[in-house]
Amino acid sequence: MKTCSYCNSTAPLTKEHIWPSNLIKKYEEKLASYNKKIDKLVYSDPVIKDVCANCNNVLLSPLDAYLSNLYDLWLYKSLNPGESTRIEFDFELLSRALLKISYNSARAIANDEIKKAHEKFKNYILNGGYLTGFRLRLLVVTKAKIIADGEELEQKFPVTQLRCADIAYDGVLSHRFFVRLIAINSFWFYLIISKKPEKEDKWKKFMEGFSSWKVQPGILIKPAMKELDIPVNKTTYMSPELMGTLMDAVLNA
Repeated sequence: MKTCSYCNSTAPLTKEHIWPSNLIKKYEEKLASYNKKIDKLVYSDPVIKDVCANCNNVLLSPLDAYLSNLYDLWLYKSLNPGESTRIEFDFELLSRALLKISYNSARAIANDEIKKAHEKFKNYILNGGYLTGFRLRLLVVTKAKIIADGEELEQKFPVTQLRCADIAYDGVLSHRFFVRLIAINSFWFYLIISKKPEKEDKWKKFMEGFSSWKVQPGILIKPAMKELDIPVNKTTYMSPELMGTLMDAVLNA
């Protein structure tokens, strides 16, 4: 008998949206998601059918509501080049909501090793509490400048998206950590997950390696933080170089 992917109960299973449906409804355009299993874009609201009604509607639903509210306050922005920004948040609710999306996506399309690495967060996603084996970083990506015949146009290419992907990090200690990307418009969150418990010196060594790797690492969000100011010099814009490195680094979306 199949069990709930969060609480392991044998209660009847329901459909769980990989992305919160109330977040998807905020986008006017039809969003496409890449299905790795069938190797094609799917223009629909992706779901999985492995979550019991209590987890889905009682324990996980507040995380969807929180992320939707955070979107209305901050994450709706597709920022212009040279624009700074900030975000106010509850770290526990933010990290639980992002891990929920990542775990949902991992069960739908990622490999078994990545899915297993997320399973240690199941109770934290449901109930909060103490969190280990995880770091969160934020990279702010602004609209791309459009150049035609050597002149910059007024029009900018917007950074409007919902995306969850594996980052194929192959730098220092890549065999001990996973990196996941959850992008919501200009706000790109890196979820860094250790495959097993790691001491602080290993985390430090990994972070140093990731910070000098092919993608810009963003700013570390610490659990004690309630807000984060992102100055212009800590943002980047959607340049051809960034797109190229991301195409190399991203395994699935």
